[in-house]
Amino acid sequence: MTLVEIREAFVRRTGRYDLVVDTTDWADNGADFYIQAGSRMLDRMEEHEKSKAKTFVTLAVGDWYATFQECRAILDVWIAGDEYRKKLLLRDIDTMRAYYNELPTDIDNEVPEYYSPALLRTYPLGTKITVDKWQDTTFEVDDKADYEYNGVIFMPPADGAYILEVQGYFYAKKLTDDAHVSYWSAAHPEILVMGASYILELMYRNTEGAKDWMAGIKQLLSDLGKDFVEEQASGVNQIRG
Repeated sequence: MTLVEIREAFVRRTGRYDLVVDTTDWADNGADFYIQAGSRMLDRMEEHEKSKAKTFVTLAVGDWYATFQECRAILDVWIAGDEYRKKLLLRDIDTMRAYYNELPTDIDNEVPEYYSPALLRTYPLGTKITVDKWQDTTFEVDDKADYEYNGVIFMPPADGAYILEVQGYFYAKKLTDDAHVSYWSAAHPEILVMGASYILELMYRNTEGAKDWMAGIKQLLSDLGKDFVEEQASGVNQIRG
């Protein structure tokens, strides 16, 4: 189902016709807030076959960090050149600082070997990302709002053009256009409508109504989770030489 179809189903089910402009084209008048919130809640509640995803970042010579959006948790980072692809090794940020204790611009460019999740948030809240360059007073500034992005730092800095591949848990596609579809709206629209309805009841402090919605959501997600576990357990998990 598309966003506008989910919106219509949500409004009809809850009776909140004030959350659309009218019933002619079901234009949004507040319904999308609950739909988006419900979708993100479902992503956090249960792992399924589309929970994991990957994003790609093009690197240039001298690059030492990358930023990306909608990632809930970073699992693996890979780098690919013209002739090979390899997995970067995870190191905590203190270990990276201790070993690479110079400014990135002073470190020889090589094939990256290690990565660490980047701390991008500043306080007070900034309008731009700041990435620590190991010295307290020196930062790399990226013209992006810090609360919208995740990132990784990798070392040594890239010595050529590479593709950085980040694998992890990502939120489902954000539905912002009437024609948009996502994993939840396409594969399990009934759960998405229920998730939006739960958020609606919660926001209006109807605890009993929220509990009823959540009971149904948990039941359906539990069944979905069982299918995922069965799929993961059904194959051979080792390759023998």
